[in-house]
Amino acid sequence: MKCYILLFGEAFREGNQGTRIRDLDTSYDNQINAAKSQMSFIQNLNNNNIDVKVFISSYDTKFKTNLLNIYNNNLINYDFYSKLIGQGKLIHNAIDKIQNISQYDFLLIMRIDLFLKDKFTEIFNPKWDKIMWPSICFKPYHKCGLHPRVNDMIIFIPKKYYKYLKQLNYNDTGHEQWSYFITKTDLTYNDLDTMLNTYHDSDSAKDFNPIYYIVNRSESTEHHNKDEIFDKTTF
Repeated sequence: MKCYILLFGEAFREGNQGTRIRDLDTSYDNQINAAKSQMSFIQNLNNNNIDVKVFISSYDTKFKTNLLNIYNNNLINYDFYSKLIGQGKLIHNAIDKIQNISQYDFLLIMRIDLFLKDKFTEIFNPKWDKIMWPSICFKPYHKCGLHPRVNDMIIFIPKKYYKYLKQLNYNDTGHEQWSYFITKTDLTYNDLDTMLNTYHDSDSAKDFNPIYYIVNRSESTEHHNKDEIFDKTTF
């Protein structure tokens, strides 16, 4: 198998949601550890005969060389922008540069500032046949209209859904992506799912997340909807 991992967003960023502070010396170690955790996941894929290519779509940083060196042999290309352009453009600009995308069995789009926990590797299935998000956001923030509000830190897209890549809607966030697919395309609930069947907010500073945490901000130990299970058939 072959996969393409797109890492997007601000690296070496400091502070909670909404902050634009980055490139502080104090943010260096945590971001590098996040990159190493991602490489540990990638190495696991490699060990299971999955050829992984990595593209980074981020912003200029004085730590650029150090960051790129972490991904080393798996890195196929990168863009570092000088001005903020938003998540949507970071993602779509990178997707537009993928050559012969059909050679890849799946695309994994992920925030670059995530430290991946061992559980992510444990639950990850390269043969998932649906578009997958980590989870649905915690209640009462679990709906976009009538549809699930997704955790937008990661999205897994199998090859058969590449024709829907243009419909990735990250104008401000990707929380509404499930609703967008249902209302704007011919996709149905049968095409969409979550990696976890428990509710977790995308921001690990607000709600405990078992598969990752966002580096350089606090990590919550509180799981708000601990005993509740997400079931898309009865949502």
